[in-house]
Amino acid sequence: MAVVDSAVKNAPAGTENAVALVKSAVAAANNAFEGVQKAVKQATDVAEANFQAISTSAAKATQAATTKAKRAA
Repeated sequence: MAVVDSAVKNAPAGTENAVALVKSAVAAANNAFEGVQKAVKQATDVAEANFQAISTSAAKATQAATTKAKRAA
């Protein structure tokens, strides 16, 4: 936004509407980017939690199978 503000200082008279439009577009792009970042973080957190749950479940299943195999032997 600082780039836009500095460009506004050198903009010719009568370009206020165009400048406002550019500022609005930059703000919308920033908001969209932040939204995507949040969505990616949430997806990453969910995937990590699922991976941890699957790892724990697999470890327990392996341990149970090993215990049964030792008892059978």
